Amino acid sequence: MTKILISLAFTGLFGLHADAQQNQRGIYLNYNDFKNNRLSYAGNAATETNKIRFHEFSGKNFISVNHNGEKTKLFKDKIYAYRRNNGQVIRTWNRTPYTLSEQGIIWIYFRDVNVSQGKGIRMERMYFYSMAGNSEILPLTISSLKHSFPAKYLFHNFLDAQFRNDAELSLYDSFSGKFKVNHLLETTTAATAKN
Repeated sequence: MTKILISLAFTGLFGLHADAQQNQRGIYLNYNDFKNNRLSYAGNAATETNKIRFHEFSGKNFISVNHNGEKTKLFKDKIYAYRRNNGQVIRTWNRTPYTLSEQGIIWIYFRDVNVSQGKGIRMERMYFYSMAGNSEILPLTISSLKHSFPAKYLFHNFLDAQFRNDAELSLYDSFSGKFKVNHLLETTTAATAKN
């Protein structure tokens, strides 16, 4: 019984530590900081007075930071990414924020953009990708994927067979636990490696 209680206590402590890291926000100044999970101006919104304002809705090209009583402005084109309290990582590319959704063979991002529809405007989620964490962010389209993988003809054939249009590239495969396009890339890459 004592062993069970001790193991439950350790499990609870590790859960609290993971939850605290999940709620931690801050700024990744460069790609190496992101790879090593090293946040600058880090803080937890529930327990500290440090403030980070991302100015996502106003469209300002800088982030305002009040860290330990010191006010700083960081330009969005000079940082790699920032992390929100909810754990979402927002990568900035060409002064535009992209929410990181998945890290696989390709990294998948999304942005919610305003699209005019008749007399009104509606929000539409657009998907993007990059070949690695520090490479250019491109629209997630069948054509751009073929250009990114020019020698992977098996991938091209399956891409045409499985996805009727660009919107279907954002479908998630709950069985494999990843986006279908990343799963397709993994399986076609593994199939060509075996041959």
